[in-house]
Amino acid sequence: MEKVIIKKWNAKVKEEDTVYVLGDITKDDDLSSLEIFYKLNGHKHLIVGNHDHLLLEEIKTSNAFESVKFIDLIMDNNRKVCICHYPLMDWMEFNRQGILVYGHIHNKTPNNGHPYKMIKDYYKDLPAYNCGVDVCEFEPKSLDELITLKEANKDEPYIN
Repeated sequence: MEKVIIKKWNAKVKEEDTVYVLGDITKDDDLSSLEIFYKLNGHKHLIVGNHDHLLLEEIKTSNAFESVKFIDLIMDNNRKVCICHYPLMDWMEFNRQGILVYGHIHNKTPNNGHPYKMIKDYYKDLPAYNCGVDVCEFEPKSLDELITLKEANKDEPYIN
């Protein structure tokens, strides 16, 4: 899986591109998974996920990422985008046409239970987009690609 991710990432991301990784880059207490990020193109920024907490200091000092934050507000073609590992009910600039991009939700099947259906139903007509690697074909996606992906999968049981 790591070889596929590296190949897809580097085919899409150029050295000068900026990429935000929305967490869960490590396996709780296993720092070896951090090594993959040295092989990836671009200026990488990390938004911390729940599996990253045990190694947070090591991640910060690794220099694999240009910044490490828990939440951020960025601009993408004049669009205000709140980025966070977790899906949120309210986010920065929510009432000012702000967009949310989140990770954490790894489901691609309807078998993951009622909470995931609740999240999908809540986000159905909101500008909120799941960028989880398994939902996004194991490659980085632009905001426009996430918007298109959500629209294409509106009637699917999993969350985009």
